[in-house]
Amino acid sequence: MVARPVLTRRPAAQPLGAPCRHKQPKGTMSSTLDPITALPVAHAAIDLAVQHVLNHPPRKIRYKGDRNPVSEVDEAIEHLVRQRLTIGGHAEVGFVGEETGAVGNPDTYWVLDPIDGTINHQHTNPLCAIALGLVHHDQPVLGVTALPFLGHRFWAAHGHGAYRDGDPISTSTTDTLNKALIGFSDYGSGADEGLRDVLCGAVDRELTTRAQGLRRYGSSALDLVWVADGTLDACVLLGNRTWDTAAGAVIALEAGALVLDADGSPHTTKSRCAIAMTPKLRDEVLPFLRVLRGSRFWPDHDTPDGVDQPATSAGTGVLP
Repeated sequence: MVARPVLTRRPAAQPLGAPCRHKQPKGTMSSTLDPITALPVAHAAIDLAVQHVLNHPPRKIRYKGDRNPVSEVDEAIEHLVRQRLTIGGHAEVGFVGEETGAVGNPDTYWVLDPIDGTINHQHTNPLCAIALGLVHHDQPVLGVTALPFLGHRFWAAHGHGAYRDGDPISTSTTDTLNKALIGFSDYGSGADEGLRDVLCGAVDRELTTRAQGLRRYGSSALDLVWVADGTLDACVLLGNRTWDTAAGAVIALEAGALVLDADGSPHTTKSRCAIAMTPKLRDEVLPFLRVLRGSRFWPDHDTPDGVDQPATSAGTGVLP
């Protein structure tokens, strides 16, 4: 087994595609797109995003639905990050942003949630995150998630462990549900609000009566990194998009968590749910998700046309 490099300090920024000095993890990208080589670029982009959000409170709020706000801060961060990622070149790497849609390569792309937890941010609640992931063939291979108002940053590259502020992290050792603190997704909004409310309610009732505690923090990216460092023992996220979960999924995996779809299969960018947990909770948590079977949140069920599809730019094919 090859020892993981201890990345106690963030690597200095360098162009994406600089020569890789680490052994290539089996099954990942070519050496010019090795996740560990791309990590400094991701950190540099997140540096800009954090600086902006700390210095620019949201002032102009519009809505992408009845309860789904977006501010000028979300849009500015997405522009800053995308611009920074292009400095290193590599036109073969696509980009997917929650606010501006998708361009470029559908197989290998950066994916960004500029502020996950915009409602919290709008209300000056510090529980929000900036999440940047790198996806290759439906698998997140790199993630950097900043919690700017809490002063923490989490990151991971496939095969190299997970870190918070330079220190290695791992999941909790909780082994029974009645001792577990679980993060839970928001209820519904948008086209399938009613269905999601019913399903979330069913899962919520079961977990509330059996877990030590259930929490809705309003940010999927935050839930996932808190599973990674043991703040949470599990999180159950229904109906999330790639920008919500890509960065946090690889961070949680590298910290030792199971990251699964609702049926227990491995989580990918095609998953409709993200279930992350310390491994010993698997057999207690997964049975409560069987209520999703037959709905569009179950892996074998096709997503209805026009429902919860990612925005794309004209003429591009990135569909996370």
